[in-house]
Amino acid sequence: MSDKLQKQIEKKEKELKGLKTKLREESEKDSWLKVPERGIKITTKLQFKGKTYSEILKEVDESEIADYKLLQELRNEGYKSNWKKYGFLKDTWAFVPNPDEVSKANGYVAGFIVGSDYADLDCVRYSGYSGSSLGVFLIKKLK
Repeated sequence: MSDKLQKQIEKKEKELKGLKTKLREESEKDSWLKVPERGIKITTKLQFKGKTYSEILKEVDESEIADYKLLQELRNEGYKSNWKKYGFLKDTWAFVPNPDEVSKANGYVAGFIVGSDYADLDCVRYSGYSGSSLGVFLIKKLK
């Protein structure tokens, strides 16, 4: 395949990814919660349920996925306020970017698992892991 053709394909793939992102955001406008004190908005519903983390990263950049620290802090704020704003984090299971560089280098994936009275950062040994209720919370910077 020529370099010119390869570049055209990459350009079209990038355009398609952008269109998919716009379509998803448009169809889920009311599932975003603004968190102005942090300068972000976050989805209140898990996105890409049932996909592996590798498949999700083909759709969005890892910087757009809420990490463990953020989810934990928002969950704690929700608890303090009797879940008025962050009730969607009361009982969930989501992929998060792996904070451990060694595990990440080995292709392991991390998950944020919470129940009514616990929270856990879990590490799974292979990136092909998925579950029908497992997805990601997306974040965007507020403009």
